[in-house]
Amino acid sequence: MPAVLRSAEYNPIDHLNTIFAHPSTLSSIAKTSYALDKYQDELDVEIAGLVRHQSASDVESIKSIRAAKDDLAELFPKVEDVRSRAMQTEEAITEMTADIKRLDNTKRNLTLSMTALKRLQMLTTAYEQLRGLSSSRQYKECAQLLQAVIQLMAHFKSYRSIDQIAILSRNVSDLQRELLEQVCEDFELTFAKAEVAQRRGVLAEACLVMDALGDNARSRLITWYCNTQLREYRQVFRGNEEAGSLDNISRRYAWFRRMLKTYDDEHAVMFPANWRMNEMLANAFCEGTREDFKGILLKSVRRADGLSLDVDLLLSCLQETLDFEHSLEKRFNNASRASIDTLSSDSEKAPVFSQAISEAFEPYLSVWVEAQDK
Repeated sequence: MPAVLRSAEYNPIDHLNTIFAHPSTLSSIAKTSYALDKYQDELDVEIAGLVRHQSASDVESIKSIRAAKDDLAELFPKVEDVRSRAMQTEEAITEMTADIKRLDNTKRNLTLSMTALKRLQMLTTAYEQLRGLSSSRQYKECAQLLQAVIQLMAHFKSYRSIDQIAILSRNVSDLQRELLEQVCEDFELTFAKAEVAQRRGVLAEACLVMDALGDNARSRLITWYCNTQLREYRQVFRGNEEAGSLDNISRRYAWFRRMLKTYDDEHAVMFPANWRMNEMLANAFCEGTREDFKGILLKSVRRADGLSLDVDLLLSCLQETLDFEHSLEKRFNNASRASIDTLSSDSEKAPVFSQAISEAFEPYLSVWVEAQDK
């Protein structure tokens, strides 16, 4: 019976109907009542025990809660103390890091200062040495030292607000200009006095200085050399109507071939191979000759006597010109042209001799066509 009574789905009516299902079972009422009273007493005892146990548990829980509160009260100050120490440690580390950064910056600035002072000392020494070498015309040593001076001077661009650096920078620039003028003067005097053979070595070393001075200096010397070598040609063939006529076109090309031979025999050793001086000379000759021919041909078609341009002479001159251009292409289109990409600067363009002179004849080829039609 106790198991039935403890069921969660217990229904006393159903239970009573089961116990007293027949009138004959009424005789067991006393027994059933006794069993119920006994079960009730057991429940009372069980409930009383549970109440006592719960009361004791509540006391322990209260004690535990109080102990936990006491522990928390002790823990909070400790946590606050740890937090405070952590903040102090963080501040100390921040200060130490800032000190380390300051030391690093100081070390870096000191290193930069020492490097700058060392370079300044080297620049000052090199500048003084360069002045001495320049005055004694020791151009080979000048070229090497000049490159070093220019490289060192580049490190002081940001320091030019300092008076001493500004003065030194101006002195270096002045010395560069003096070297440029000195080398140009040496070339001019040497060629004017016809002392090339005796001073070829000095002039060759002077070209190294011009290389160190840069593209503008090198271009100035190349232009001067071309103009100097072609001065006689211009005087002869422009100043004399007969010599400059189409009849004497072969003399022009013969003159330049002699000039190239003179260059190969006497002047080539003076100039660095990457300057391609002979090509520059040939290009200047072609440009001047082309302009001469344009003027001569224009005068020929405007002759006052009414005579037309000689077709045979025109074709003969054109053929000689084409042959001359071909010879220049053949000479300069092999070894020297192969080295252009590696030796010349990007701003320089290799001369192209095809139609360098014959371009002047193109507007007048119609004369030949008209003659053929006749």
